[in-house]
Amino acid sequence: MGGGNIMPATPQEAQDIEMLNSMMGGSLDPAHALRLLRKHSNNLEKAAAALLEGDTGEDDLGAYADMPNLEPLDTATVGPRTPPPSRPEKPVIDLTKDDDDNELARALQASLEDGMTTFGPSNRAPDPNWAMVPSNAEVSAPSGMSQDDQAMSRAIEASLSAAIGEDLYEEQPLEERVRKGHTPIALRPTSSDFVYAALVLHALFFVPQVRNAIAEWLPKPESGPSEANVASIVPPRASPGMEVWSLLELFANMDLARMSELSVDALMNAFLAQRWESPAERPGDASARFYEKLASTVEYVLQYDNLQNPEHKPTRLFSLHYGPPDAEPDDPSRDSLRCMKVTVGLNPEANDLVSSLAADLAPDLTKSLSTKRQVIIEPSEVISFQLLRDAAPPPYDAAVGRRSERATFKYPKSVYLDQFMKESYHIADEKRAEQRRLLQEVKDLETKKKQLLHHNDKDTLADLQSSLYYYEHVAESDGDPARTEEIRQTAEKLKQIIDRVTAEAKAIDTSISKLTAEASNMLDCPELRKHRYDLRAVIVHDGLFGRSHLYSYVKYKGKWWKTVDYTVSEVSDLTPQVNEDMVLNDPTGLHLGAGPYFLLYSRGMTEEEEDARAPWQESFKDSVKHNNRMFFEQLPPEVASQVEDPNSPPSSPHVYTTPSEHTIESDIVEPPESRGEPMDVTE
Repeated sequence: MGGGNIMPATPQEAQDIEMLNSMMGGSLDPAHALRLLRKHSNNLEKAAAALLEGDTGEDDLGAYADMPNLEPLDTATVGPRTPPPSRPEKPVIDLTKDDDDNELARALQASLEDGMTTFGPSNRAPDPNWAMVPSNAEVSAPSGMSQDDQAMSRAIEASLSAAIGEDLYEEQPLEERVRKGHTPIALRPTSSDFVYAALVLHALFFVPQVRNAIAEWLPKPESGPSEANVASIVPPRASPGMEVWSLLELFANMDLARMSELSVDALMNAFLAQRWESPAERPGDASARFYEKLASTVEYVLQYDNLQNPEHKPTRLFSLHYGPPDAEPDDPSRDSLRCMKVTVGLNPEANDLVSSLAADLAPDLTKSLSTKRQVIIEPSEVISFQLLRDAAPPPYDAAVGRRSERATFKYPKSVYLDQFMKESYHIADEKRAEQRRLLQEVKDLETKKKQLLHHNDKDTLADLQSSLYYYEHVAESDGDPARTEEIRQTAEKLKQIIDRVTAEAKAIDTSISKLTAEASNMLDCPELRKHRYDLRAVIVHDGLFGRSHLYSYVKYKGKWWKTVDYTVSEVSDLTPQVNEDMVLNDPTGLHLGAGPYFLLYSRGMTEEEEDARAPWQESFKDSVKHNNRMFFEQLPPEVASQVEDPNSPPSSPHVYTTPSEHTIESDIVEPPESRGEPMDVTE
């Protein structure tokens, strides 16, 4: 291209050529200068810079050379460029030749051909990725929408676009579905809309009180004497016993099966679980509804359809009773609660579970006369908490020039509920009154310190120190002894004042620390440490939508385990304390207004009681053992040889003639047949 004829310089180009020539001392070839100018779109500064770098312009003559080979005008002209698509070869049209009108006619004809060079305004939408300088302008954003809100919107869109691939049920190879040691079993629904419910079921198994209550349950026979033999127990065919039987089957498999995952589709149908279909809905709302329905069903069956409870005594497995402190046993103001809702983030001073409970159950009545005090009248074995988070972004902090960060909500590994119980209402009230008095002293001391160190919004101590620096290092006496003595005395007085102010501020800090510690430990006394509840499970949402964006932590065999879909892994780090801190302080999802949203606590037990095997009926143990055997037989020989089953062969189990349609389904599990010796499930 460099050897062809080019169009003569325009008047403006001629002036620019003279300018470039003068810059080079009058030795510049005009043709060389013209090529550089056109190469850089007649930008004089760029042409001069290229000239100084030794550019001759021979490799590209710019927009005026060989016009039919121009890039289309609707192609981006800034930023990185990709090679143009291949085109059919066409003869080059030279518009600079002194010839007849044939060449011009050919040029006009070429410009009118479809698919070739198009002259006119670009119709391509602007692409910010091609911008020479990144822009902070909010492009194509709704009116009033901040950049933080745009970023969240883009994250949600990205989640939705990726959700299709993530929500597909991924079938694991058989050899990868072998349970390793005591690793918890994952529960998987085929549809990702039920992942939240599967995690609730999964978490409940690791609550010892729930696991044991389900294992000990014996349904009443539909006909015949109520003292029927345990061996003759058959699955209930009607609700709600049928649902609890399915839960019993599931829990027995979670304890004894050697497969790493189980299907929960039957349980989803049995309990009529609702779908989590929209990212606009909080998974915690769906989880709380599912949990409350399941808890209600289980408590009803354990009370009214239970051979182990012939007197129909109410079970306080999930439901606690609460009401006013003076409520009588038959007072209608008493109410039942299975899941406590805790609002997160409204009060920075109450950004932990215990403080939030105190704000709801034991508010300061001196600040709000309309607020009513509530106490727990009858506690339950299990207490669940739904953490309600504000999805709106935090307020803008002008001091730091950005939005304030969301703080991690604190929930302890153990919580004592005595301060909220009716039986300890009076002592807790006395302690709270003393606590409020101490905290008021702290506020008074903080006010005193502020008055000591600040005046008219100025830092008094800093001003005193600046004055001292002046008299010690800047002030001059000019040889005057009197002036020298005056400077010395003034500096000495300033030192004394600074020492007094510093000592007083330090004393105030010491008092504040002492009073704060005393106030924080006011309710931590032996009289209020009888009802301990330990954390058993945490369910977390990372803020996006899909199968892998919900996960849980459960405690099992003294270790914390994390479950994401079919992957179950130990929460591993340097020490058990660090592992526990990871569970208690998981920051995932905070930037999207998400994070931990469902907590399960239950009454404190010894480690031996927690890890004790549930008392499963022999028929269930034998059935699971038989299913394990069938599973092993379908494994490749090299894998099966490495599998260890901690149990010995089963005995002769009862084969149910009418198995429940909600029994865990699997293509490798069939009803067991009679075999020999009993199953040993000792650890």
